[in-house]
Amino acid sequence: MAYKEEEKIEIFNNICELISSEGKSLRSILITEGMPSSQTFYKWLEEDELKSKRYACACEDRADKIFDEILVISDSTSEDVILNDDGAPITNHNIIQRDRLRTDSRKWILGKLNPKKYGDSSLLKIADNDGGKFKVNAIFTNDLLNVPTNDSTKEDS
Repeated sequence: MAYKEEEKIEIFNNICELISSEGKSLRSILITEGMPSSQTFYKWLEEDELKSKRYACACEDRADKIFDEILVISDSTSEDVILNDDGAPITNHNIIQRDRLRTDSRKWILGKLNPKKYGDSSLLKIADNDGGKFKVNAIFTNDLLNVPTNDSTKEDS
């Protein structure tokens, strides 16, 4: 389908708004009626650097929204304790487990959406450089390494 420039702008703005403010995925937006195919959408991005930057910003906003959701879920205690048939308070393990799953899922997604900002920086990362050599980057703290110092390896004489 051929889109007029005004339609293209309106649709693109709508897509970016749904991504940034509602946290929707591009796929879920594009499968709705009246939206372009993914091929058309990516063609729009290739043709216009400003659109590409706006889309990237919308995706960053979505990641920040997901981060905020994690905080809300984690801080919510409204259903953690319920009353049993006798009126005594008991811990609602189902809600706690569900919230754990919700936060863990979102943390995993954030690590994939924006690994530099939300990824696990304590992991060892290996990347192939252009020269075919591997560059190893690692971030550790002294507590994690627990490496003995020269003084602790000397034998007493």
